[in-house]
Amino acid sequence: MKILIYATTFGADLLSFTKYLTDNTQSEVKVILNDAEKFTKEGIFDFWNIDIDLKSSTKMSPLRGIKGFEPDITIMDNNIPLRKISPKALVLWHGYGWKGPNDEVEWKWIHRNIGLTWGSMKEPNPNIKWQCFGPIDFEHRSNISGFHPENCLTLGSASHDYLQKDVPKEDLQPYYPFDVVNRKTVLIAPTWHYGEVFSHWGDDDTLFNKLLSDLQERNVNVILRLHDSFRFEHHYLEFLQQLETSYSNVMLKYKDHNPDNFLDLQVADVLVTNFSSIANLFYATKRPTVHIYPVKSKDESFMWLNKTLFGIRKKKVDSVKFIWKYSPEDNGGLLAHDFDTMMDQIIEGLEHPHCCEQAAEEYLDKHMLSADGKSCERTWNAVKELVEN
Repeated sequence: MKILIYATTFGADLLSFTKYLTDNTQSEVKVILNDAEKFTKEGIFDFWNIDIDLKSSTKMSPLRGIKGFEPDITIMDNNIPLRKISPKALVLWHGYGWKGPNDEVEWKWIHRNIGLTWGSMKEPNPNIKWQCFGPIDFEHRSNISGFHPENCLTLGSASHDYLQKDVPKEDLQPYYPFDVVNRKTVLIAPTWHYGEVFSHWGDDDTLFNKLLSDLQERNVNVILRLHDSFRFEHHYLEFLQQLETSYSNVMLKYKDHNPDNFLDLQVADVLVTNFSSIANLFYATKRPTVHIYPVKSKDESFMWLNKTLFGIRKKKVDSVKFIWKYSPEDNGGLLAHDFDTMMDQIIEGLEHPHCCEQAAEEYLDKHMLSADGKSCERTWNAVKELVEN
């Protein structure tokens, strides 16, 4: 079988499923991604000894895929080509999280682009399917996002198959500038939609420095992983860069500079996030996750950032209830409504590494097919059935 991976971001489930394909099937796999050379410099490329054909996307990629390569199926995340470049297609969405509404109004362009290529997914379509992470995601995609239930496949998360396997930290040490073997590591990975991370609790400068200085005193490493750098204002980028310069225990990463997060998830002892979908990946490790409630009050208006064709757009939202697909209290870890609580929970996670294990398991059972280690196999079986029929 010839398989084209058409990636907005070659990471998470797309990367994990690609590894499964190359390790367990005889498929011919090629990947289109932004800046293939940059990806080859990522630690995961060396760590997994990735040996596949990577092609950097060009202006022609959305129209012809890879010249001379005629795939049986295109597997993509959140970007649809402009032309039907294979008979069949499968969408492995780039993350599962709380933010919404992901309804037909919000996703009108996705429906439009799919309709112009593989045909509408609002009615049964034998040519394209949509991967769902679990029963709640299936219900949301079919009832809210507008995809016909026959086009939605409950497959789980391919990333979980690999994230739940413990990796010796000695194997991860070559990819980090500080000691990850003898020191604990906290991964701070906020979403970008709210702008500054702690602004709803006070001054971001003051609170970030308080957090980082406290962790430095405890000999704890910090990986500060943010979304694409172009999503932030210049003064905030300078502020974040100064943090990395000021603290020897801090490593700063942006998604557009360091696109892969797999090794960061493996090396981290605690994750801190304001409800980025990265949490749903980290739960598979069963290690502690501290969730920052991202606004002061659910009934208080706030600024919500979105990326559009014309750049980053700010929109005033009257209530945080607008953005949730399901309650933030439904999570696999700890929830902080203020800075001091967050600090206490980070320390609890560092000192008691099993404190969130039950919460993570319950969340995964409810939302993510229990992270049963069979998601890649289910996805491969779905691909075969889709192509063969």
